[in-house]
Amino acid sequence: MLQARRVLDLSDEKGLLCGQIMADLGADVLQIEPPGGSSARAQGPWRGGQPDPEGSLFWWAYARGKRGAVLDIASEGDRERLRQLAREADFFVESERPGRLASLGLGYEDLAALNPGLIYVSISPFGQTGPKAGHASTDLTAMASGGALFLSGERDTRPVRVQSPQAYAHAGADAAVGALIAHFARKQTGRGQHVDVSAQQSVTLATMFRSLDAPLQEAPARRISGGAVAGGVLLRTRYEAADGWVTLGPVFLPSTGHFMTRLLAWIGETQEIPTTLRDEEWGQFALRLIRGERGEEDWLRVETLMAAFFRQHPKALLMCEAVKRKLLLAPVMGLDELLQSDQLAERGAAVEILTSEQGTIRVPGPFARLPASPLRIGRPAPRLDEHGAEPWAEPRHEPLDESRAPASRANGKGGPLAGIKILDLFWVLAGPCSTRLLADYGATVVRVESTNRLDTLRVIPPYQFNNPHPDGAGAFHTANANKLSLTLNLGSEEGRELALELAAWADVATESFSPGVIESYGLGWEALRERNPGLILISSSLMGQTGPWRDFTGFGNLAASVTGFQQLASFPGRPPSGPYGAYTDFIAARYNAVAILAALEHRERTGEGQHVDMAQGEAALHFLAPTFLDVTVNGTVPEPRANDDWICHPHDVFPCAGKDRWVAIAVRNDEEWRHVCQALGHPEWEGRRGERAAAAQALGSWTAPLEMEEVEARLQARGVPAAAVLDTPALFEDPHLQARGHFQEVAHDLYQTSWVESSRLRLSDAPARVPSRACHAGADNRAVLEGLLGHSAEQIAAWAERGVLS
Repeated sequence: MLQARRVLDLSDEKGLLCGQIMADLGADVLQIEPPGGSSARAQGPWRGGQPDPEGSLFWWAYARGKRGAVLDIASEGDRERLRQLAREADFFVESERPGRLASLGLGYEDLAALNPGLIYVSISPFGQTGPKAGHASTDLTAMASGGALFLSGERDTRPVRVQSPQAYAHAGADAAVGALIAHFARKQTGRGQHVDVSAQQSVTLATMFRSLDAPLQEAPARRISGGAVAGGVLLRTRYEAADGWVTLGPVFLPSTGHFMTRLLAWIGETQEIPTTLRDEEWGQFALRLIRGERGEEDWLRVETLMAAFFRQHPKALLMCEAVKRKLLLAPVMGLDELLQSDQLAERGAAVEILTSEQGTIRVPGPFARLPASPLRIGRPAPRLDEHGAEPWAEPRHEPLDESRAPASRANGKGGPLAGIKILDLFWVLAGPCSTRLLADYGATVVRVESTNRLDTLRVIPPYQFNNPHPDGAGAFHTANANKLSLTLNLGSEEGRELALELAAWADVATESFSPGVIESYGLGWEALRERNPGLILISSSLMGQTGPWRDFTGFGNLAASVTGFQQLASFPGRPPSGPYGAYTDFIAARYNAVAILAALEHRERTGEGQHVDMAQGEAALHFLAPTFLDVTVNGTVPEPRANDDWICHPHDVFPCAGKDRWVAIAVRNDEEWRHVCQALGHPEWEGRRGERAAAAQALGSWTAPLEMEEVEARLQARGVPAAAVLDTPALFEDPHLQARGHFQEVAHDLYQTSWVESSRLRLSDAPARVPSRACHAGADNRAVLEGLLGHSAEQIAAWAERGVLS
């Protein structure tokens, strides 16, 4: 996609992933480091387990694919050299404290004056504007301020993070999407712009839309690892296997009850299943608990049965049967186990690259399979200043003339993606969130659903007024804002034909059914490209369209189980907790968007469509890349470390005044510890930072009687990363999110008004479309069928009468 584009990457650990994604897409990325090296080189783990700036596996993971040079931007001479490079660049990525580069004459306005086509991407903890824009931050505190940390962990313990940093991976992936959208805008106008990404806003996606609890008047989400609550009953989804643990999907919802029926049929092959369980309508079970029609004893009967059954079987057998029988369950695997699987081997999901330090190493493979324009993974992370002489010895790089968009999109009106048409058969989260990103910036997205098979996001909270009604589901409304809603029965011949007509109209078709299902509807790749040879089809599934696990079915919580996330967010000696919700869905949403934009760019150059294979489990490995390398380079078997960090200490979540109130604190160095001791009123503790347990205990004793906001304010005033661990009501009340317009009130057909989350991107020259209304099923049937496809009102009414539009 980005062949012959040059990227200047000044980011540190907060932004490296953005540049790496652009390198995978073919860009020439020049990583600029300060003298002595990037602070990312101080991030663990390290080759051989010993700190070494050339052996940081974090650096190896996220600086891969780039060249490297050293410039001292504190020096006017080097600042001028950087300006010269910026004159010739297409993209500029940075993660400095807001305002610092502008103070040095290197801000967006400064560089845009030298190169009007430059796309300038800023990644920061809270974005470039707002009351917390200058706050100090780390991965732990960013997860706290974005709400994801509060929801992760056990009910009876403090919140726990994924030990491989996640917050700035979310932000970096968002930044890559923003850069590519700005690239499409530049093709219309010839102008670059400033892309502003806030890690806090990026992290909110990992709450699975529970940030909307307060405005929708939903009961606040609580921290419940290994289960869900319905009607006050804990529905356990984590069970012991013969040699570890297994995770069960939500098999008690209208869209998933058939999976419980399949599981009980398997159990029934070796033992008698009580009639009450065999005849239960599991798709209505959670709703019946909420209505008081079922009680805890009804669930405990099936829970006891499942617990005894799972304890009899090893994880390998459970995985095999889950794939064969299409069950909604997955074993909890470590990365070391996953790397030994036939699935990764057959798909080449671990790629070998050659390094000067270690020889050949294995790194995560392509985040998506684009057969017509494959991703490029080859160059290892640069040694310090390894390529420092090259930029000055090379011929001058001229930024490409981008004003070559198709005539239908060349006027720049309607957004960067105006004129792009998408048939959206995605469902649940990973797919719809990606097409929401594209709809926000001008793409026409026709979202197809069926009232005969409700989308899972319509049957989970947050609900308007805490009422489980499909049209009041805040998650669905947010994931599908700015789209046209069409209801279609794909099981009918006429419904299938209408879908094929839409495929002929579209530039892109999307689907996230289990592999093989879309073909059973007569809408597979061969059928679609027969109607539209230039079509792009993206198929998003848990483990991809090929391999022994291709039929592995479920949601992001199950993919998180098999890819190592559950094990990496846990307390030693406790069951695996894992991050909250369908976690790998949140990751795949960004990579789906990148893959679609990459395929569109290829088609604009060549006219060629393609079938993109997106395996969200493979994409998610990029968010675990440092730990992945710890396994492949060091042979380490990852063990739970709770909130411990490689370099920060104290580094944990500490109690505050009130029930389940916490503050995240990360002390990066001795100077920050000195400031903490001053805040504690114990300057004599300054020399005792190395006494980790005692230092953490003292800090917890100090925070316990204080409000979490007070602790945050007092430590931030001294430059120490600290953040209140926001629960879902506090997220909505957060003054910074409010200042950045993160929550948007929209019209609603049933409730008059509702709420959705805004785009997580801020583009200076191409603001996101503000949603006007919630996505009501079938609200745009006539607009799509008559307005886009040209069918008559009479024909549409006849289809509705025959159930085609259901």
